[in-house]
Amino acid sequence: MKALVLTPKTLFRLSQFSIEGDWFKEFGLPDETGIKRVVVGAIVYLLERELETDDTPIVVLNLGVDGLFSDEATRGATLERIITTGRSIFTDSVSIPTGWKKHHEGSLFSMLATSRNLGWRARIHFDMNPRGSKDLFGFARTTDTVPFGDIDRHLEIYDEARAHLVDAVLSVYEPAPAPASSGLGITLSQRLPQGFVQGATLDQWYKSKLTSEQRSFVDKPHDGPVRLRGSAGTGKTISLVIKFLRDAIGAENDGRAVKFGFLTHSFASVDLVTSIGESLDRQGLFYGTGKNVKLEVRTLYDLAHKNLNFELDQLDPLSLDGREGRRLQLELIESALAEVAKSAVASARFQTITPAIKERWDEAVAKANKRLVVEIMNEFASVLDAEGIRSGEEKGERYAKGTTARPAWLMDLPTELDRRFILDVHKRYRKYLGDMNTLSVDQMIGDFDSFLDSNRWDRIRNREGYDVLFVDELHLFTSVERQTLHKLIKPSFEDGGRPRRPPIFMAYDLKQSPRDTFADYWEGDHNLFGVSTGLQGADLIKLETVFRYTPQIAEFLADLDASFPAINIPEEWDAYCGKAELGNGERPTLTVFTDEVTLFSTVFNAAQAIARSTPGGGRRVAVLCASEEQFDKYLVAAAGQFAGNHIAITSREPSSQLRHAGKRFVFSMPEYVAGLQFDTVFLIHVDASEAPLDSSSGMRRRFVSNIYLGASRAENTLNLIACLSRGGKSDILDIALERHSLAELAPPVPKTRRT
Repeated sequence: MKALVLTPKTLFRLSQFSIEGDWFKEFGLPDETGIKRVVVGAIVYLLERELETDDTPIVVLNLGVDGLFSDEATRGATLERIITTGRSIFTDSVSIPTGWKKHHEGSLFSMLATSRNLGWRARIHFDMNPRGSKDLFGFARTTDTVPFGDIDRHLEIYDEARAHLVDAVLSVYEPAPAPASSGLGITLSQRLPQGFVQGATLDQWYKSKLTSEQRSFVDKPHDGPVRLRGSAGTGKTISLVIKFLRDAIGAENDGRAVKFGFLTHSFASVDLVTSIGESLDRQGLFYGTGKNVKLEVRTLYDLAHKNLNFELDQLDPLSLDGREGRRLQLELIESALAEVAKSAVASARFQTITPAIKERWDEAVAKANKRLVVEIMNEFASVLDAEGIRSGEEKGERYAKGTTARPAWLMDLPTELDRRFILDVHKRYRKYLGDMNTLSVDQMIGDFDSFLDSNRWDRIRNREGYDVLFVDELHLFTSVERQTLHKLIKPSFEDGGRPRRPPIFMAYDLKQSPRDTFADYWEGDHNLFGVSTGLQGADLIKLETVFRYTPQIAEFLADLDASFPAINIPEEWDAYCGKAELGNGERPTLTVFTDEVTLFSTVFNAAQAIARSTPGGGRRVAVLCASEEQFDKYLVAAAGQFAGNHIAITSREPSSQLRHAGKRFVFSMPEYVAGLQFDTVFLIHVDASEAPLDSSSGMRRRFVSNIYLGASRAENTLNLIACLSRGGKSDILDIALERHSLAELAPPVPKTRRT
């Protein structure tokens, strides 16, 4: 076959299917896809059955020897990148992640074909205006970086695909003969990647599936900010998406020209929202076909990147994904600490800093413990980068002298020398960013906030701003990030000339935040939605009904909730009150292994066995690691000992691997799978060493949040695992053990793994 041709809508539709390698042989489709497959000559067309015109943009993919799917091992991952590329061009609602290393010249551009662990040098090449059209043509895949002028653009394939489009549109759809859908290599996923069950229409969801609290939120008018608060599994995201789509359809039908924005913290969440929205959208608004309404689903960082024109300045942010960007920041801070230690002058200067900080500094340099690295990153995000404080400047001197206000929950810096140590690390960290010609996530957001206060934004705000804004995962946004939200809304006024309150709808659960930077303690009332955010006085709706896990898991989470350190935000810090709707299941268990080797072998073998026998395969089984240090070690070990039997999820970028998991189980960390749900979860390394009793309240709270987030990913079976060589079980589990919502088991006798 020469080429595969799709409309943007059919291309996006493929993201809702589980696609195996066999599909790429014939591109066959079962009847339930709603897509028409037509073969004209050597070209396969996948079109909407209702399509009646050839006056539509198309996506043409070269299938030749140097075509986009020429590497059999990575076809699924490459298809996922093609789908994201199509969305970035035809909907203008998402950008290509910076990690994909996009390069463009005129209408031509290329990017990495897959993630680095799948063969990162290969690139796929596109023309977004072939022959001056509005089509997208994927014309080649190369095994390395090659100048565009040295690549055959295969325009004859594009010409043939365009020429036969009329014949494909006019062909009559005929249902495929009876072979089972699975024989085609493509099946409608029983669930979308993030656990949303397909099948019901938007109207059915609104009338019969939403709770009264969810429906109350969906019915809220656009006359001011509204908060939606609920614990994990209470349906915050689905409530937001249903309101987002339902309100957009209402505006489209009324002929009102409006722009709706949906902001979240990671590309994985963008993928979730888009997948749910497209499965419910019968009018094509998510596909960019609305006449009056424009929908955008982005990360805040993606939006900042778009408006700050980094490409014109040849400057790249570390990442447009919040979690990935902060992981890279941690690595740079770690390097800066090591550099200070290697410098004879700097090491001598800071030898007498507070002993507790010096001890954690030594541990960070030895890569034995990252506690100080995490604390310094919080300091940068909440104080230095947020306030533009630099070493050697007036603001830096005020900070060193202790006259700069700092949130109470940040690391303790009791002496001037301690604060000068932080300034020195920050100076080196900023130099690394300068040498890389990049910005950190926090620096980019600081610049974006300044841009939103500029005369330039004031001039274009009526055109580029949003009429209504929806925000998911608000608990992952820093105080600076939150204060940008109301500035993104187009200005509007009441009859008397008074500004209208911004229509911003926000969902959050502070206990799912693995960082403390959501809090702003500088305001006297400790209000998360204070004057600086422009969200003061926001209406509040609470969700309590839990749809995702059993009553036994809900009871454990209630006991875990009692272990959270007190934080002075009383209005936002309710006691856990989730009411599970699922039937009874097993009581969560705790097993303590003597050493890491035994733990790793036993747990991974158990996960592999369950994945092979569980309906739905490995994507229903997860091993989640609560220790970042141990996660990095196990990634290497699992790649060798469990090659082909697991999927490693190492960031919050969208992952096509989960849709094609087969019988492989998932290995990840709780934060990377936020939004996903599994039948069985092994939550490993809930160890005392991760948050000792003498650690700061901030570190303790972050660790409890990590356990809370990981445990709430389990629907039916939750197994907590600790290790004696790392201090045994954490004391945060004591209440659950005493109240018997958690049962302690003896470790099983390890079995030798067959090779």
